[in-house]
Amino acid sequence: MRFELDIDYSPDEMAASRARMQARAERRYVDRVPVNYCVVPRYFAPIFGVPYLDLFGDVETHYYWLLQFAKYQIENIPCDYMTGTTLYIHPYFDNAVPPSAQGAEIGWTEGSPPRALAAIHTPDQMEAFQVAEPDAGLRGTVIDWWQQMKTLVAQTRLTFGNTEGHVDVGCLSTGGLSAHMLAVDLVGEPFYWWMLEYPEACHRFLAKITQGEIEAEHLMRRIDPRLRGGYGLAEDSAQIISPALFRAFCLPYTARMFDAFGAELANGRAIHICGESRHLHAVLRDELHMSAFDIFGYMVPPQEAAANLGYSCLLWGNINPMLMKDGSPEQVYAAARECLEAMAPCGGYMVGDGANVCPGTPLASFEAIMRAAEDYGLPQDHP
Repeated sequence: MRFELDIDYSPDEMAASRARMQARAERRYVDRVPVNYCVVPRYFAPIFGVPYLDLFGDVETHYYWLLQFAKYQIENIPCDYMTGTTLYIHPYFDNAVPPSAQGAEIGWTEGSPPRALAAIHTPDQMEAFQVAEPDAGLRGTVIDWWQQMKTLVAQTRLTFGNTEGHVDVGCLSTGGLSAHMLAVDLVGEPFYWWMLEYPEACHRFLAKITQGEIEAEHLMRRIDPRLRGGYGLAEDSAQIISPALFRAFCLPYTARMFDAFGAELANGRAIHICGESRHLHAVLRDELHMSAFDIFGYMVPPQEAAANLGYSCLLWGNINPMLMKDGSPEQVYAAARECLEAMAPCGGYMVGDGANVCPGTPLASFEAIMRAAEDYGLPQDHP
């Protein structure tokens, strides 16, 4: 075999994680609240001494390092990430794929993730915006690398000690950014005041972006028709706008994406917001009908997340990532217990970061969070 990977992890632990995750989808618990994180290549690259830019040179290098990062995560970060003997790998370009596909240039630097650079600088340019081909920009690269990875996984042997495993390529998707996030990526900060000064032009722009993302998602699903387990979008750019602006400039376009791709899925209306979101909770709950709030920002007190959303959707979060990086294990443990005690009684809670694990976060922080989950066990009246 061209690639060989042995991971020191028990299938019994996988089975236990699988049972926890299946129960969570039904708003139940088995033995404890599940634990998972948004921990991505930018966390692992410094551990292996890999300049971040090197991950994107070619598909084989990219694939090799994703395998090594997954092995490190499974063996060293206690969580419920691995629920079976199949390890899924997928091309990863941070959040650069959707804006690149819609015409943004991408800035590449040696030690940090690729970032979208604003490509539209005037309202007239916004009005002239045309929907890109669904495989434009980095999205075409992702499709190409995904197809090449299908060949690479066939040349890979995965074992968990004496148990044979399997590497597969994860489902193709557009990248999970909302139309509003893409508008901010393409325009930059001026889009916030353009919504007030040129509202109709902004609506036309958002409608075009939405149509482009729908066409791209349809393409992805033609290439890879496997059933998806859920559908979610990030609305990070909405954290600084009012509920009225969110209702006008985010909700119609995100709802259109959910109606197109999440309508038949139990968890088909998942939202991620990194930052402050309390002012948007009522709209997310009552008008967007959010099914899950994933790795949401630590600025939301756990008690308020539980009160506002806990009985209407699944919650995943929201321990301060900077505390995880710089705090003592005792402080991290206390923060995890606060989240558990507030949100676990709602049913279907998953403890994790809020949001995005920082490079340099010590393993002791992950161990403290798992210890908190195990010590907490089950809510007194768990479903």
